[in-house]
Amino acid sequence: MIDGTADMAVLHSDTELRALRARRGSLRQRSARIFATCAQGAWLLLAATPVIVVVCALKG
Repeated sequence: MIDGTADMAVLHSDTELRALRARRGSLRQRSARIFATCAQGAWLLLAATPVIVVVCALKG
């Protein structure tokens, strides 16, 4: 090992891994975001249903 190059590579990859984990957030935060996204989709579908029913009734 010349000048501890291998040690620096390990340190660098460990630092990148920590940064990636910090950026992605915890499992609880990701789960909350997915749940919120699904809830927004459900509200959108619920809001669109009467419009779709009215359009179908006018056509039929």
